[in-house]
Amino acid sequence: MKNLIFSTALVVTAGAAQAGDYCQLDGTEMFSCTLKNGTRGVTVCNAVWENGDKASYGFYKLNGVVEKEIVQDIATLTATPWNGMGNYISESVTFSAGDGYAYEVWWASERSAGAQLDGGINVLQDSSVIANLTCDDGTVTSDLSTLVEMIDAAQ
Repeated sequence: MKNLIFSTALVVTAGAAQAGDYCQLDGTEMFSCTLKNGTRGVTVCNAVWENGDKASYGFYKLNGVVEKEIVQDIATLTATPWNGMGNYISESVTFSAGDGYAYEVWWASERSAGAQLDGGINVLQDSSVIANLTCDDGTVTSDLSTLVEMIDAAQ
C-alpha cells in the first residue's frame, strides 16, 4: 500500500523540452525524455489503441521518424520495481526486441521534494548491457510505477 501511494504521488514532470507526440492517444504516456542533446526521444505508452493489454516503446528522431518501435503484451514485459528501501528510488521496464535484444527503460530519483528525475535506456544483448543512453537533464517524465503495477497484475 505504501508503494502504491508513493507511486501515485510520483507522477511527475521535469518541465523542460519533452520528447514529442509518439503516443497515439493523450493521457497514455508512461515515460518520456529526450536524448543526445535533444536530437532523439524515447517514449513508453499504454497502447490502449492496440488489441489486448499492450505497451509501446518508441525511440525516434525529434522530427518524428521512428527508429525503433516495440509493441508488446504487458504480461510479457519484465519489470523491476523499487524495492521500497532507502532514499533512492528506481524502477525499470524491459521490452524484448527478439534475437536476444532488449531495451530497458529506467527512471531514478532521490526521495525528496524537488529532486530531479534521471532516466535512460539500457540496450541489452543476451542479458548483457551493450549500450546505455542517459536522458537529457530536465526532460524525464515518468509514470513507470503504474506500468510496473499493470505488469504485476497481468502476470
